[in-house]
Amino acid sequence: MKNNYYLSAIIALFISLTSCSSSDSNDANTPSDMVSSKTWKIESKMLSPTINYGGVEIDDIMILESEETRNYSFKFNADGTFEQYDATGEVLFESTWSLNSDNTILSFGEPIVYVYPVVGEMGFSSIDIVSISSSKIVGTIESTFGEDDYELTITFI
Repeated sequence: MKNNYYLSAIIALFISLTSCSSSDSNDANTPSDMVSSKTWKIESKMLSPTINYGGVEIDDIMILESEETRNYSFKFNADGTFEQYDATGEVLFESTWSLNSDNTILSFGEPIVYVYPVVGEMGFSSIDIVSISSSKIVGTIESTFGEDDYELTITFI
């Protein structure tokens, strides 16, 4: 009789632990939640095709940026506001952000602008999302310089 009681208790415990559906635990991990979950830094800005700058073939254009610019960080707040910070934490730029309904385009209210040698100012107001996780966002931007079309793959970590 005692064994039946323990067996019933174990079965009841097992049922109660496994009764929550997996969708219950994943509701807080929507792409928007993941984007707004932390402050991001850009790990790389890979360019395809590569460019030749002063005899050097460049595929990651972050090499053309100052140390200060490479240390910028980005915060996508849950309320749809966006902030870009310098290395000391001072706000450099504020705008808004949003993901489209199928989470494939990250848009900004005002373009984010960088200045590069030879190219000059390069701005973007949206990124085509390749992947979003709680630890990495990867997206692409299509651009034309002169007669050449480029794809810039930006990785946020």
